[in-house]
Amino acid sequence: MPPASPPPPPPPRTSPMASSQPLPTSPSALLAHLAAALSTPNWFLHPSLPHLPALLAPSLPQMLHVPLPVRLAAAAVRAAAPSRHLLALSLPILFRLHSLSPPPLRPLFSRPFASLLTHLSRFALNPLILRLFAHMHLHSPPAPTGATYNALIRSLCRRADLARALRYLSLMVRSGWHPDAYTFNSLILGYCRAHRATAARDLFDKMPLRGFRHDVVSYAAMIEGLCDMGRIDDALELFGDMEQPDIHTHAVLVKGLCEAGRGEEGLRMLQRTKQFGWRPDTRAYAAVVDLLCREQRVVEAEQMLEEMSDRRLVPSVVTCTAVVNAYCKKGRMSDAVRVFEKMKLGWCKPNVWTYNALVWGFCKDGKVHSAMALLNRMRAHGVEPDIVTYNLLIRAQCVDGHIESAFRLLRLMEGDGLAADEYTYNALVDALCKDGRIDQACSLFHSLEDKGIKPNLVTFNSLIYGLCKADQVDAAWSLLEKMVSAGFTPDTYTYSPFIENLCKSKGSKEGLSFIDKMLKESVKPTTVNYTIVIDKLFKERNYGLAKKIWGQMVSLGCDPDAVTYTTSMRAYCNQGRLIEAEKVLSEMNKCAVTVDTIAYNTLMEGHASIGQTDSAVSILKHMENVASVPNQFTYTILLRHLLQRRLAEGVVLNAASVWKTTELTDIFELFEIMKKNNIVPSTNTYSAILERFSEDGRSKEVTSLVSRMKDDNISLNEDIYTAVIICLCKSKLYSYAWVLLRSMIGHGFAPQLMCYQHLLCGLISEGQANMAKVIFGNSRWEDYNPDEIVWKVIIDGLIRKGHPASCHDMISRLEQMNCRPSNRTYAMLAEELSTRE
Repeated sequence: MPPASPPPPPPPRTSPMASSQPLPTSPSALLAHLAAALSTPNWFLHPSLPHLPALLAPSLPQMLHVPLPVRLAAAAVRAAAPSRHLLALSLPILFRLHSLSPPPLRPLFSRPFASLLTHLSRFALNPLILRLFAHMHLHSPPAPTGATYNALIRSLCRRADLARALRYLSLMVRSGWHPDAYTFNSLILGYCRAHRATAARDLFDKMPLRGFRHDVVSYAAMIEGLCDMGRIDDALELFGDMEQPDIHTHAVLVKGLCEAGRGEEGLRMLQRTKQFGWRPDTRAYAAVVDLLCREQRVVEAEQMLEEMSDRRLVPSVVTCTAVVNAYCKKGRMSDAVRVFEKMKLGWCKPNVWTYNALVWGFCKDGKVHSAMALLNRMRAHGVEPDIVTYNLLIRAQCVDGHIESAFRLLRLMEGDGLAADEYTYNALVDALCKDGRIDQACSLFHSLEDKGIKPNLVTFNSLIYGLCKADQVDAAWSLLEKMVSAGFTPDTYTYSPFIENLCKSKGSKEGLSFIDKMLKESVKPTTVNYTIVIDKLFKERNYGLAKKIWGQMVSLGCDPDAVTYTTSMRAYCNQGRLIEAEKVLSEMNKCAVTVDTIAYNTLMEGHASIGQTDSAVSILKHMENVASVPNQFTYTILLRHLLQRRLAEGVVLNAASVWKTTELTDIFELFEIMKKNNIVPSTNTYSAILERFSEDGRSKEVTSLVSRMKDDNISLNEDIYTAVIICLCKSKLYSYAWVLLRSMIGHGFAPQLMCYQHLLCGLISEGQANMAKVIFGNSRWEDYNPDEIVWKVIIDGLIRKGHPASCHDMISRLEQMNCRPSNRTYAMLAEELSTRE
């Protein structure tokens, strides 16, 4: 024990400003200041110490009769209570205060130590609890009491650290403290969490023999332990033995039932709690909300949140985030945002997981600009984006075709002090390979070692796919050897590009040989591998061998998937054997294989190719019924059939020529056939057709179809607005594009930045720079990420399309609107401008 320092003198009559530096205000800074003051030789003369208790804990009574070290200890604990991090900071401060105090004062630390122990137990900070116990044990007074031992044993048991809990129980007895009912209840829970239910039940049964009657706490401990082990029926049986179960026992069972997937029973138990007139606690509600989200009953889950709020219970951020995430998974982003806003208005503060759920949802929905806008909003609310946030956004930019913006995001991430990981680079390597930029992909792959990042199986597979696609098969084989030497086992995605390349270049025979080689090396081919070969056999009209390989695939336990069945269906359709093709679709439904849009399109093409128009359209109706969304190719099939009827015999139409040949009369004829078959053209119908017309720059047809939509009271969706605006810009109809863009905003949509790029660059090219500046100045840039605005509108747009002079005014306008890009983006802008000079 360090020698005691002299007692501190009476507080000097100085203000906190007597020192040269004003005192900090945040709890962490105040605790750091206190720790620094205590480390000085004449700590008791430090002028700020008398003022720190009031600054650390304004709500703490002044207690001027209590010695200053004890007041400082109590205030430090009060200030640290809300945070794990602050509690870790406060622990050495209390030790220092206790050690520096003279022996007569040390017993007075019993209350601050007890308070600190309570807060540490609440956060289950067992390492800190053990340090506090060791200090009290070695430097008493105050020595550990029975309550101290009980708190320590309970914390260890909650973590299933039973061996250590039993050692402290033995020390407790040797120190003269007798275990009580609380000790038994803790041990029961510990045995259950250590999956020793028999020992837990034995201890439970011995309690009356030791003079402790079973109370609701004992039952709750045993029931909670059984629930944690998944022994729900045993827990319910024990619950039935209770004379008067309390609200806590009900809550434990609600949680146990929900976690075991017995949701209806959990909901009934919650209802029973309310019938008794009790208010269920947040734990019970949280379990029900989590279950409802897992079962995709998200509306009911939100209703539970509302019920909690009505009962003046505050849902945790974890519970609220589960609802936000569930809405995102269903693609209901407006509902997800609504719950998110409720969190901010009073339920709880969203954390990085909440924001990441929204980022994922917007990216999945194709609204990358909305996901990017969350970056700045996070920071504005004190939440820093993490590696998951950036990885989601980088992958989304890659999927959206903006690979350069993905690399820009990588620079921002590194500027934030976050190190990219293998998931970051997997997205980039994969995007480069799919874009045909194989040399860049290889260069990036080879740079990973210098960055201290080990490629994983996904990285290797992406690059192997890219090399095979680029017909660099020898390089792909070399990479496969490197992958195996690095300790990775090839999987179906590794071998598929090789099989596909062999089938394409040398025929099915070589593909089959590769599969035979896999079998000889005890590598089991998968459905994907077999499907590639079967598809090639069908194309070679080798139907007998295809059927044989299909049987071999099934015999090895590889069930056919949607792609395999569609391959078979296409072969039958190509032979005009539509009855057999229909049977394949029936088999898919029988085997619970999802019939996707490609499968329906294949069957539709089969019927249309032999002139069965009504049958083809009836498939469209079935697609609408089962929510398998028709796409551009669906309508290409139907329009090709209509065009073939009016064109000269022998004219062959591919997908591109279909849309170049199609007139509005053909579209309207298709609509009439659809109506005849009780199919009303929907927003999705118009969207698929308009997007294709827009790609070909057919603005006249596009505007006519938009007018037809309005006449039919069909609302334009975000995709239609975007396609039409870009089409109008390509046709230099900028005034119409601007009117439509304003209409889009008026209907609650945030236009994609590419709309602004096309519009502004087009106006400047036509000598209407002032109009472009007016539009830029009146746009709602606060709805976007400032960095992305600069990347896509200014760098990729104005500068790279030859209008660098206009960018200075637009940057200034962004700054005036408090939409300042990051320093990294300013550097990118300067680099880009320097290359154009």
